[in-house]
Amino acid sequence: PSPIKFLEMAREQPAAHIDVEKPFWWDMPIWVASGMTHSLGVANNHLQRDEMLSNEAWGKPRDRITYPDPHGNGRWSQAIYFHLLNCGVRMPPSAGSASGVLKNPVGYNRVYVHCGDDFSYANWWAGLRAGRVVITNGPLLRPEVNGELPGHVFTADAGQSIELIPALKLSTKEKIAYLEVIRNGEVVDEVRLEDYARAGGRLPPVTFNESGWLVIRAVTNNTKTFRFAMMGPYYVQIGYQPRISRASAQFFLDWVTERARRLKLGDPKQHAEVLRYHRAARDFWQAKLEAANAP
Repeated sequence: PSPIKFLEMAREQPAAHIDVEKPFWWDMPIWVASGMTHSLGVANNHLQRDEMLSNEAWGKPRDRITYPDPHGNGRWSQAIYFHLLNCGVRMPPSAGSASGVLKNPVGYNRVYVHCGDDFSYANWWAGLRAGRVVITNGPLLRPEVNGELPGHVFTADAGQSIELIPALKLSTKEKIAYLEVIRNGEVVDEVRLEDYARAGGRLPPVTFNESGWLVIRAVTNNTKTFRFAMMGPYYVQIGYQPRISRASAQFFLDWVTERARRLKLGDPKQHAEVLRYHRAARDFWQAKLEAANAP
């Protein structure tokens, strides 16, 4: 059966949190289009402590010229995630290590959730779903933007702009050359660590004239594995117009089409049953493409 059947079963449990374990799984755009998933494993188990798993086994392979080893797989996962955000899909990043299966120790790839004064099981999951998160397998970021935590949605009326002023505390054992300020998937500023320290932990302001999103990323100089930290996105909503990238919507529409062509089921009835979920996902991403208002 289609994996969507299992999503439907899981959704029957009131407290279920459905995490997509890797961004590049072939069916990921279909699962996201179903509206039943809550987070995406951007810091996944292909990122290991002393090496990378450089393949995308059972998933959509990366362009190895654009995303070469050793960091290619990690950057491919993030590129896919950024495409989702560029389609107006608000989904927090998560992490996992596969300890006991792979060489990672427990908690190597991890997600920190801000729980405030109520550090409880229920509040942790609620915080994850709300996007109050930082993912890392090395450095620790403790960010605020205009005094707010990750996951916050900044709003303004149509025709207005919003200025975001990021600030963060950074702890790291390995050398980091600079912090990357990423707006709508593009690095708009690279702040060297000495400049960050000189500014007392504040980063240059980022102006939004249209809806979008913002993250800060720190990548270490480790040459064996992709060791990084990244906060969950901050969102900007100007007027009632979400920002949807035409290129990102097309990226997922092409992906779903390619995935459907790879189906090989001998039973025509079973094939038709699985294919209907692919068609629903195609319609979802086609609607995104038709609503696109950005490159």
